[in-house]
Amino acid sequence: DDDDDDDDNDSTSREILFDGGYDRSLDAILTFKNHAVASGREEGIPRIWILSLSKDTNQNGDDQVHVRSFTRLNFEEDAYDVGLASNREYDTDTVRVAYDSLVTPLQHLEISLTNPSSPRTVLKEKKVPGYNKEDYGCDRITVPSRDGTTEIPCSLVYRKDIMEEWISVNNDSDDISASKSLPVHLYGYGSYGSCIEASFRSTRLSLLDRGIVYVIAHVRGGGEMGRQWYEEPNGAKYLCKKNTFFDFVDVAHWLVHTQKLTTPDQLSCEGRSAGGLLIGASINLAPELFKAAILGVPFVDVVCTMVDSTIPLTVVEWEEWGNPNEKKYFDYMMEYSPINNVKADVKYPACLLTGGLHDPRVQYWEPSKFAAELRHKISPDSGPICLKMDMTAGHFSASDRYKYYRELSFDYSFLLDQLNLSNFPYKKE
Repeated sequence: DDDDDDDDNDSTSREILFDGGYDRSLDAILTFKNHAVASGREEGIPRIWILSLSKDTNQNGDDQVHVRSFTRLNFEEDAYDVGLASNREYDTDTVRVAYDSLVTPLQHLEISLTNPSSPRTVLKEKKVPGYNKEDYGCDRITVPSRDGTTEIPCSLVYRKDIMEEWISVNNDSDDISASKSLPVHLYGYGSYGSCIEASFRSTRLSLLDRGIVYVIAHVRGGGEMGRQWYEEPNGAKYLCKKNTFFDFVDVAHWLVHTQKLTTPDQLSCEGRSAGGLLIGASINLAPELFKAAILGVPFVDVVCTMVDSTIPLTVVEWEEWGNPNEKKYFDYMMEYSPINNVKADVKYPACLLTGGLHDPRVQYWEPSKFAAELRHKISPDSGPICLKMDMTAGHFSASDRYKYYRELSFDYSFLLDQLNLSNFPYKKE
């Protein structure tokens, strides 16, 4: 792609829009009669760009297309999820996109291709009963990692009145003892190059309305910042996988000790599947930072699982973690595998481990073994170690949405109980 107002042979007027580099990535492109619409990522967030095209004929009689303008669509919130919707008309001057954010339910918008900054039409919007967007706020921040060079992006969502009160109290008081802290729930994944987007979830509202700040740590191992965020040497794959866990702990440390938004008695964490590996490794690295942890179908017995090629998914997973039948990978995995690194006689946070008897990805014995290892080694003053096994579920819990809500309510009940928020006044106007 190029932005060229002059002759095709004038290379000095060319600008490479997508060069395959780390700053901007291209995922898809949709063509119209006079425009093209590209989707990809920039600055860790999904993006959409509109290219205005023109066509002429060169000296050889061949058609050539020029990019006359290149415009990125911008939105009100700092963090959001956006993508191309269904666009069937070729000869059109509008494009339809799907947009949501941490505070905005899913919308389908119609946007002008000729004037992208003009008012946008909301074609359809998901209705959330009782939800008032104005009560909630969201931010996008970065947290410095321990390596001194990496900035870890994080997305926050909260009730505005809760955050405004925290800011007011802490800005007006010079007395540390009089300062206020908030309960925080920290979520992460960080594997396979998968992106955890800053999208809307109505199920979070029950936490937000009880005063909890919900934080998504976009740690290395995901793909939010491009392929380099995932792959060696500075991402979190193979022999640099520990960067995922270091990033998560660094975010927790920043929330507690630098920003002083919360305290270890008010900080909880959560991850599922490979995110359960993240939580297991993180509480081993810094058990003192967390009050409670939820590990959903957690991949925590890394070496035993990855060394056994008879397990159906093991061989393909070597592409993510490495093959522990090779000594260098075995030694490295043993340094972070949660079940092999539980600290003896150390106070650990309360843990809820869940599993499914029919899970083909993370077999039921992984959370079971990890729960037994924790109960055997940690100090008596640790939080309770709870194991919940669903005898009918697989890796993705229940397909019945009402059962899914019941399972989620169980997780949140554990969380609220451990954070002493079970009797917190539920804020609803």
